[in-house]
Amino acid sequence: MNASRIARFLFGALAVAMLTVSPACKKTGEDKEINELSQKAAELDKMSQKANVAGSEQTRNLKAAGVNDIRPNAETLQLTPEQKSALEERIKAEKNSSYQALLQEVLDKDKEIKDLNEKIAKLRSVLPKPDIAKANDSHYGMAMRFLKRKGVSEEKAKQLISRVLIMDKMAAGFEVYHFYNNGVYGSWVSQGKAHISPTELQAEEKAKIEGERDVAQADSAKKTEELTDLSAQKAKLLADIEGLQGEKTKMIKELESLNSSNEAAKAKLNSLHYVVGDRKALEKDGVVVVPIFAKDRAGSNWADGVFTKSLDLRSTDTITITAAEVGLKKIGKVSVIPGSIERDKHFTLTIAEDKSTAVIKLINKERFKNEKVVFAVTD
Repeated sequence: MNASRIARFLFGALAVAMLTVSPACKKTGEDKEINELSQKAAELDKMSQKANVAGSEQTRNLKAAGVNDIRPNAETLQLTPEQKSALEERIKAEKNSSYQALLQEVLDKDKEIKDLNEKIAKLRSVLPKPDIAKANDSHYGMAMRFLKRKGVSEEKAKQLISRVLIMDKMAAGFEVYHFYNNGVYGSWVSQGKAHISPTELQAEEKAKIEGERDVAQADSAKKTEELTDLSAQKAKLLADIEGLQGEKTKMIKELESLNSSNEAAKAKLNSLHYVVGDRKALEKDGVVVVPIFAKDRAGSNWADGVFTKSLDLRSTDTITITAAEVGLKKIGKVSVIPGSIERDKHFTLTIAEDKSTAVIKLINKERFKNEKVVFAVTD
């Protein structure tokens, strides 16, 4: 499972548990009511995404069947009665069986979308009107504006929002549901008309941010402290909180592992992987081939395991070779293999007057990124 999918899974799991309720009240009745509304918001989001997927399949099938004059309603994704009748007539007249199947699937999808729309309408009827995110809106700012409209003081609003999982970044078109009842605040973010879902956006942002491990650990410590302070008052919710803390710990460990893997991969891609050795020994070991009338080239044993040294090109561009390290008394010549790497174009070579050392400076570091190079030394 790649980094994006893992992060997406972990955030999605936490969103269900954390995004819905700000535990700011001793009355569990309000908590339960807000949880039920949050679950309905989550179900509505799921239904909307299923409808979008079905609508995309419907459009693809119409295009694949060569039907360009029928377009489902952009808002509801449903066909009009006239469009359905036209499709039914086309199915009867169509001689290509594969086209018939595609068109029949469009009609089947339309029924599925209609059922989903009915469920969506039913859910919307019991939910508060969502707050539609605009460009540059933040979840925190939208929550603060909502609570202020409810007459909550800024200090109290900050306390309530601090106990809810707030998304770091929003996309225009997200639907934000706010729930507030007798001092209890909850929030749910659904995809709405945005091109990306909240969990996908969150996963992408987490993958981009360097040092997210420290952020996650600080966030975990903060939430752990808050949960500890609330545990005496919220004894009934202790089991849920402990389960949630376990999920958070698991997420931190996963993210730490991903960060470590990502850093190692970046280091590899930005490094030169090389080996320095006596030319004759390298030829004997089959690492290089030394033809008489041509440039040295890779041998049969040119393999990843040979290139045990690495140079991180992000921080350095110089390699120093000593005669002693290759078992020679002096350095007479240094051959760079493969031969496509050219002296004075890609690198410079300076051999000390006493022949004891040679300095290779990489003047075109892009050429050496994630490259395997042999420096074959002769006396």
